[in-house]
Amino acid sequence: MKLTCDYRDPDISLNMLAASLCTNRTTLSCALHELGYVSFSAYINSLRIEEFIQRVHSKEPTNYQDIFYDVGFRSRATALRNFKQYTGKTPSEYFSN
Repeated sequence: MKLTCDYRDPDISLNMLAASLCTNRTTLSCALHELGYVSFSAYINSLRIEEFIQRVHSKEPTNYQDIFYDVGFRSRATALRNFKQYTGKTPSEYFSN
C-alpha cells in the first residue's frame, strides 16, 4: 500500500483493496485487525496522516489543506479529526515545535 500510494484515492474501499490483492474482504479485514487496526478506514487514514506529517516535515509548501487533499482526504474537517485522533494534537500544535 505504501509503494502504490493507493490510499491517496478518496474512493478506495475494502472491496477495491481486497480485489487488487486477490483476496476477499473478510480475509483482508482480519489481517488488518491482526495488525492492530480497528477498521479499514483507520488503516487508510493512518497512512494518510503519516504521509501528511512526512510531507510537512520535508518542507513542502505548508498549506495544510492542500496537503490533506493530496493525501486522500475529501474534507478538511475529516482530515483534522483524523489527525487529532492519530497524534492527539491539531496540526498547528503538532508542528509548532
